[in-house]
Amino acid sequence: KHKLKPARVQVDPDSINDDSKPPQTGTVFNIWYAKWSGGDSNNNHQQVHSRTRCNIKLDSGYTKADKHRLKEPIFCLYFARGSCCMGKNCEYLHRLPTDDDLVSQTHDCFGREKFSDYRDDMGGIGNFNRINRTLYIGRINNMSDPNVELKISENFKQFGDIEKIRVIHEKNIAFVRYKNELNAQFAKEAMAHQSLDRGNEKECLNVRWANEDPDPEAQRREKRKREE
Repeated sequence: KHKLKPARVQVDPDSINDDSKPPQTGTVFNIWYAKWSGGDSNNNHQQVHSRTRCNIKLDSGYTKADKHRLKEPIFCLYFARGSCCMGKNCEYLHRLPTDDDLVSQTHDCFGREKFSDYRDDMGGIGNFNRINRTLYIGRINNMSDPNVELKISENFKQFGDIEKIRVIHEKNIAFVRYKNELNAQFAKEAMAHQSLDRGNEKECLNVRWANEDPDPEAQRREKRKREE
């Protein structure tokens, strides 16, 4: 069943230029992975606050993908980042993943192939050997704000149901665990390089995959969920 409204064009195609790319660290820019490859890499360049942001309520709608009825749903990576210029003409879904969406464990919700292990920095697409529903949130500027946990909740719950939030004030980091792994994948892209306060370009969140929870009970819960 199609949504009642067409997907909104998030970015004017004429506004897309070389300034939209991250600092060059290679010879070839991959638009799907939004990174440079080839040549010498440099992971120490300064992180830049995203110029776009997905507004689920305003931006969601039907696209060409709703007519195709593919075996596995593929969500638009650029939609998640708030930067799709195709709108209703996009070949990928412009909505949030739901519990009814079934995606192979070898791919993420954007159709990208996972790897057998995580990157050293726990960034990237993910690991097909492990279901991971937890995101690490770093570079939170104002941990003295008494509403910081509420702000984290308000920002991240837009992209799916949250099971647990843990804030570690002394380290300026937090962990957000979703009920659905696909929503964690979506939120990781949607909130990368964003801020908890809209328009605060001094804050640039570092969102990546969390390491395995050392708590034995948490590990047992994850094992039970994998076996369901």
